[in-house]
Amino acid sequence: MRYLLLLFCLLYLKSNAQKSTNIKDTLINARLLSGAYTYQIPAADFAKRFGTVSSIEGNFLFKFGNNFLIGLSGSFLFSGNIQEDTILDALKTTSGNFISSNGIYSSIVLNERGYIIQGKFGKIFPAFHSNPNSGIMTTLGSGFIQHKIKIQEIGNDLPQFAGNYSKGYDRLTNGICFSQFIGFAHFDPRKLLNFYTGIEVVEGLTQNRRDWNYDQNKKDNSNRLDILIGLKLAWFLPFYGNTYQEFYTH
Repeated sequence: MRYLLLLFCLLYLKSNAQKSTNIKDTLINARLLSGAYTYQIPAADFAKRFGTVSSIEGNFLFKFGNNFLIGLSGSFLFSGNIQEDTILDALKTTSGNFISSNGIYSSIVLNERGYIIQGKFGKIFPAFHSNPNSGIMTTLGSGFIQHKIKIQEIGNDLPQFAGNYSKGYDRLTNGICFSQFIGFAHFDPRKLLNFYTGIEVVEGLTQNRRDWNYDQNKKDNSNRLDILIGLKLAWFLPFYGNTYQEFYTH
C-alpha cells in the first residue's frame, strides 16, 4: 500500500509538472481529490444519544477559474461514546451482566456508526497575501445523514440479539442534512502541501426508521434535530486544468 501511494504521488507530480500553470499569480481550474478528518461535538438531539464523534471523509471538488467550488463528499461517522446507553438494561441480570445461550456471562459493546453524503458548493476568497488560489474557503452542502447504535456481541452467543432482534434496539435514524463550512485553503506552488482546515456545522432533520423500539415498547415517530459541530483538517491533490485566468498585472 505504501508503494502504491508513493507511485500515485509521483505520477501526480509528473502529470502536474506538464501543465502550464503558475498558481503564484494566476487563478486556475483544478479537480481536487481530498481526504479529511473531522473531530465533531454533537448538539441538540444528537447530544442526547452520542458523545464526541470522529469522521473520515472523501471529497471530489471542481475549482473553477473564478475560485467557485462544486462537488461531492462522503463521510463515515464513528464513536464509542454512547450517551443513550440504557437501551439494553432490561436484558441484563441484577448484577448488570448478559446471560449467553451457554448459561454464562457475556458482554456487549455499544458504538456509533453512520455516514453523510452531500453535494457541496462554495468559493475561495484570496486573503493573507498568499497566491490568488488560496484564502478563506466557504462551502454550503446538502444531502443525507444516517446513524445508529451498533450492538456488538463479544462471542456472538446471545440469543436476545439473534436474527433481526438487534434492530429493535439500534435506533437507526436518517434524513436530510445541511452543512456550512468556513476555513482556510492553501494551494502549494510546489504542488504537494495542499490543505484546507476550518469549522463545519452539520444539521440533520431526521427520524427513527425502525418499526418498534423494544426497550420502550413503542414506535418512535418524533422529529429530530441532529447537529454536529466539527474541526476539519483535509489534505488534497489538485489536478490542474490547461486553462487559467491572469490575476496580477505585470
